[in-house]
Amino acid sequence: MDFKQELGLDPEQLAADADRLFDRMRHLHGSTESVARTESRDGWVSVEYGSTSGVQGLRLDPRAMRMDSAQLAETILNLIHQAREQAEAEERESAEESLGAGNGLLTDRALVAERLRHATGALQENLERAGATIDRVRALLRP
Repeated sequence: MDFKQELGLDPEQLAADADRLFDRMRHLHGSTESVARTESRDGWVSVEYGSTSGVQGLRLDPRAMRMDSAQLAETILNLIHQAREQAEAEERESAEESLGAGNGLLTDRALVAERLRHATGALQENLERAGATIDRVRALLRP
């Protein structure tokens, strides 16, 4: 069976693409994490956040201790959220660059879905033909 003709895709090319993808993912896993730093408007509080390790640092200027405890807690939490969002966005951008977003199997979902639908239909037809052939062979073998 010619899979490329029957399924509309080349299994060898698909396997090679998968190998490249997994190589890139291994590289990503071993790369350094993204770290973001955010600071309050007054500069009294700053947070450093790693995309994989979480909060790495918290700096409080002595003047921050004059803040109401609820306001200080809210400021710290807001800065942690901001830093996390920045670090995760940088991590995503890095992953997209490394994985080749914009060209390939990962980003062309419509093409992949269409090929899978076509492949499923072709496989179903082949299975039906194979079932019919098996039934004919069984009929011939019966006394």
